[in-house]
Amino acid sequence: MAVNRYFHNGTTSEQDLFASLVRESIQIHGIDVYYIPRKILKRDIILNEDVISSFDNAYKIEMYIESVDGFEGDGKLLERFGFEVREECTFKVANCRWNELIGRHGYSRNSARPMEGDLIYMPLGDHLWEIRYADSKKPFYNLKDLNVYTLVCEKFEYESQEIDTGIEEIDDIQSETSQGFTFLVDSEVGEPFEEGETLIFELPTNETGSTEFFQYNNLTESSPYQRELKTGTLSFDDGVHHTIIPGTKFTSIMGGGHAIISKMRNLDDEQTDLFPNDHGANNVSFSQEVNINDFIDFSEKNPFGEPFNYSNP
Repeated sequence: MAVNRYFHNGTTSEQDLFASLVRESIQIHGIDVYYIPRKILKRDIILNEDVISSFDNAYKIEMYIESVDGFEGDGKLLERFGFEVREECTFKVANCRWNELIGRHGYSRNSARPMEGDLIYMPLGDHLWEIRYADSKKPFYNLKDLNVYTLVCEKFEYESQEIDTGIEEIDDIQSETSQGFTFLVDSEVGEPFEEGETLIFELPTNETGSTEFFQYNNLTESSPYQRELKTGTLSFDDGVHHTIIPGTKFTSIMGGGHAIISKMRNLDDEQTDLFPNDHGANNVSFSQEVNINDFIDFSEKNPFGEPFNYSNP
């Protein structure tokens, strides 16, 4: 016997009515957030993950927080390697609103839906979340239609990505969190750099890239001036990490001014890799003050133990 057709409906008019009610309820009980798509600049085709990515746009949209009792997950933990925050949050967004406010901008990689790896910025509490799973089938086919995306998110762990959305409170996350890079430069030529602007740099070996300017620090009070140039992450156009050497030229897009690196900060070497000394790593301090052989025994060939010799036990 077939199902009762008088109670199993799901007509187009009913689906549209239900979608509008879902949309209105989220606008009443939800909060405004910013949806930030991830832009993959270089992909690892073997592991299928992003090597270099950036976040260039932010779209304001309303979402409902399903975790009404607070953040989920394991919470704040003190692990072996320091303090770790494992908090989760679940958002619901009407798919019609997502398509209207975000999908219409041409944002699509596989399909017009929220994608894992994208970010959600919640001004309430100044939280930045990363989408771990986007479920389009929960709730499951109300009136034979899917009207809501359920976004399971966790706290975003910043890894020196470029964040330049044009919204100050979001872009400040990069300047406050990024370890950045510090170089000694001669006085800039032309218009001075402005905080937050994008600088184009060119190595003497002709590799090019871009970075965000943070600030200048004057080291001398009279001419010839020498300054510290602090920048954000250095993103090379070819997606490959290169060595920064003296003679590298930084040029302002806005004013046309430029500055040339004269020396690496806190280093006597002629060059430095893209892993500078920072307050957390102290890698340069260790390399200058101690011998690494005092910490690591390189004579051990097998880190899991030497194999047992049955002929000579």
